[in-house]
Amino acid sequence: MLHLRERQFFVRGRRVTHYYLDLPEVVVMLAHDPEGRVLLVRQYRGALDHETLELPAGRCEPRESPEAAARRELEEETGYRADHLEPLLRFWPTPGYSSELIHAYEARGLHPTATSFDEGEELTLVRLTPSECEAAVRSGEICDGKTILTLLAAQQGWKRQG
Repeated sequence: MLHLRERQFFVRGRRVTHYYLDLPEVVVMLAHDPEGRVLLVRQYRGALDHETLELPAGRCEPRESPEAAARRELEEETGYRADHLEPLLRFWPTPGYSSELIHAYEARGLHPTATSFDEGEELTLVRLTPSECEAAVRSGEICDGKTILTLLAAQQGWKRQG
């Protein structure tokens, strides 16, 4: 559910009213299968009227930690459970009009389970090598910002401190 909020603050002595979307926190997972391939999902995005290729991701439920949400969403969307989940980074994708905070994780030590899609969700699991992911970004097949930034963070060896 979307919540439009209003915040008033002062800029150069003048009161300013700013409206923004108050959104739940989100998680995105870069999961590697035993062969080193990256798990992605292809899904229809109604806002775009288009299919996207992106890393598995989802919202944190109320009172759910980002790590717990990452584990749940990874299993729901890919049918895999991870032994190890390491935080990569967190970021605000659109701080000009939204409070949404995204937590990116790297997942390893995968074990097959079963998918459990949300109502209205239909996903296809896609496995690409890291070099195929880079090519998909360069070609425009992967256009999703959270996916691109998470892939870049892993490629560059960025690890969240604290």
